Amino acid sequence: MSTSRILSSGQGIPNRTVTSSGAASFYTSDGDSIIGADDEDESLHENHINPVRQRAESSTINDQIYMSIFWQGGRLGLAYYDIESTQIHMMMDSVEHDDFSLLQRVIRQINPVIVVLSSKQDDRLIKTLKPIVTVETDDETEDVLQFLPSIDFSADICKRRILNLDLPSLPKHYTESERTLYISSLVPFDNQCMIRATGGLLKYLEKMRVGIELEDTDVRVPILDIKTFTLEDQLLLDDIAFSALQIFHKDLHPSVYKSGQTGAKEGLSLFGILNRCRSQIGSRQMRVWFLRPLRDQSVLKQRHDAVSFFITPRNIEIVSALSDNLKHVKDIQKVLSRMQQSQASIGDWQALYRTTYHAISIGDLCKSQSQSIDIFKKVSLKFGEELHRIANLISKIVDFDEMSVQNRFVVNPNVDEDLDEKKRRYNGLPDFMTQVAKEELNRLSEDITECNVIYLPQLGYLLAIPKPSDGSDDQYAMEDLEFVVKLDRLLGDTQCDIQDQETSIMHKLQNSILEHTKALLEVLELCGELDCLLAFATCAKEFNYVKPKLVPENVIDIKSGRHPLQELCCSPFVPNDVCSGQDYSNIKILTGPNACGKSVYLKQVAVIVYMAHIGSFVPAESASIGPIERIYTRIQSLDSVSVGLSTFMIDINQMSQALKRATESSLIIIDEFGKGTEMVDGMSLLCGCLTYWLEMGQHCPHVFVCTHFHSLINQHLLPKSPKIKYMTLETVHDGEELLFLYHLVEGHTNSSYASHIALQAGLPQEIVKRGTEVSGLIRQNKPIEKVDTEGTDTQYKRSKMIVDRFLELDLENGDLISFLSNVVLPISEGQI
Repeated sequence: MSTSRILSSGQGIPNRTVTSSGAASFYTSDGDSIIGADDEDESLHENHINPVRQRAESSTINDQIYMSIFWQGGRLGLAYYDIESTQIHMMMDSVEHDDFSLLQRVIRQINPVIVVLSSKQDDRLIKTLKPIVTVETDDETEDVLQFLPSIDFSADICKRRILNLDLPSLPKHYTESERTLYISSLVPFDNQCMIRATGGLLKYLEKMRVGIELEDTDVRVPILDIKTFTLEDQLLLDDIAFSALQIFHKDLHPSVYKSGQTGAKEGLSLFGILNRCRSQIGSRQMRVWFLRPLRDQSVLKQRHDAVSFFITPRNIEIVSALSDNLKHVKDIQKVLSRMQQSQASIGDWQALYRTTYHAISIGDLCKSQSQSIDIFKKVSLKFGEELHRIANLISKIVDFDEMSVQNRFVVNPNVDEDLDEKKRRYNGLPDFMTQVAKEELNRLSEDITECNVIYLPQLGYLLAIPKPSDGSDDQYAMEDLEFVVKLDRLLGDTQCDIQDQETSIMHKLQNSILEHTKALLEVLELCGELDCLLAFATCAKEFNYVKPKLVPENVIDIKSGRHPLQELCCSPFVPNDVCSGQDYSNIKILTGPNACGKSVYLKQVAVIVYMAHIGSFVPAESASIGPIERIYTRIQSLDSVSVGLSTFMIDINQMSQALKRATESSLIIIDEFGKGTEMVDGMSLLCGCLTYWLEMGQHCPHVFVCTHFHSLINQHLLPKSPKIKYMTLETVHDGEELLFLYHLVEGHTNSSYASHIALQAGLPQEIVKRGTEVSGLIRQNKPIEKVDTEGTDTQYKRSKMIVDRFLELDLENGDLISFLSNVVLPISEGQI
């Protein structure tokens, strides 16, 4: 209800009412007075509105991934939805046999919380999925697998679901045929398994209302974009290899309340030392690069060329400028998702404008550089008119200063004439209402000395008269007052009208920005890529890494290679060469004392090859590396009670993978295989594996083995072949002290010097001495006798005495019972 004149008892009127004669008060929708006619300056300074709280960005939030899988005819297709980025990622159809090795790798990388399948999906796929899908609850594993009717995975139905997607970048005025052409340009519909997996995923998302509040019945699941990817051009590593090579390593918080994933941080790992990204999107992109190392040499060379450019001293200024801009680029995927649902906050608008502004600066910097660098060329092409249009629209329309003060969306002047007129009227209300209050005061009786005209949003304009202090009751009334709505008709609900009109402008601006969603997502992706390359350049300069040479030949030739983590933990670090393939032997067998550096060398080889395949420089003086398709490791035995396998069985399974799938382009790292069983059996199995690879001839993979089975060499258990080379790490032993030189040389050792290591570990010297004696007797094939002590000598004398007395006994006439009680028993007890 809106009124012009209402007699008030003075109760319930807001605190900031001005009580001077003829004064007026101006109220916000929160009930706070902003301007009073007689104390305008004071009220402007005293009325403080809480500053805008920026939306916190946390890199520890666990992304919730929903995945759908479809496997048929030996072809695998899958799609997953990331609830944080609100994008659908589709993996193009790939050849997948019934061992599902590719699928297992994808699932472990993506770690979905829900896996959607057809109710008629092959049982072999389901049996494979059950042991590997995990969820961070106490629910049964089967709850992760969600089944939909097979009709929901029908090819035609799934294709229609994809074509009906309401993408923000899809113009609203497109006809049905134009929509089909647009989405067909994004999705390769000839990948039938991928299409059916994606359609099933869309059905599940809509059915479960993923990412939507329960009350938003008319809102569809937000999907910003759809992307395709493939794993066929990637270097493959399994989880065991990632762990053994320490690519990633999480340090949990010591507090039991923070020991979950949210309390974990990256520890000493390759990712930990190379991740120097300035932005959150850069860190996320680098993790993707680490999880998906490439075999595409053209892409890798482009990354290496960019790192070379950034480490050149004359380019230090452009590197500094790019880094300064990248740290202001925010992860606006969530912002766009909230805009799609009309839930964008003030902090979201600020983040979006800041990101576009600095992205334009990055684009200008890249355009001024040589376009022979691939990242500069891509940025110059993508950071174009659309980005400028978005920035100009936001800058022209949004009043960020007033937004921070009023804590809501505010439009700049000169955008809408009607809105400007309403704001001028609104700002002039205090003076106008003061004048009205004076006129009304003159009409009232002489016993009323003051009154106020106040404005309350959604209620209107009110005339407030203080309650008399003469003791009148609450039903106090005045004559000649009437209910009118003159000001309401003249001015309307000014503040609400302003807010409604600004909200309308905001929605139009949001729609305009969402039309350019695809361009903004491409900008984010390129900024992340640029951030990763700058991080690689920073590490290359700091740690003295060199550019690897990627060659088509099947060779690994590294001069003075170093382990990137070990060299940070010990100084000085002794570098070593790596030569394998082509004119070099393919199989290297390392022997040497314990703790001489064999395991570090093996890991060093794999890590350097891995770094070259993510686009990083490598710790060496030079490196020529051919295409490697997979890295196999037998280093760690990840045994667990839940697995139900022995340690040796787990080791055998790791070797089995390498034996079945290794090719001439594979790298195999084996550290002390066979130690989990009897020595002869373990050594025989190792010989069998190495012989198998030798018999592959020209297709023999790169194999690096370290072992303490010295009989393998001494007894010539392996065939003589130029493809085998025996190596060891130099040591100096003068009989008492063992000195490690950590330098790789040809040859082999005959002892592991375990006694020396045992003494360093603190074992008692007499135990170590006895162990050395027994070891020597075993090597000489001699019997092992008990240690000669005083107790055994006494026992021997007593036994001899009993035998002598027994020989003197007359067995025909003697008393055997008396002999046992009077001779044997006393002697055995030491009484004789």
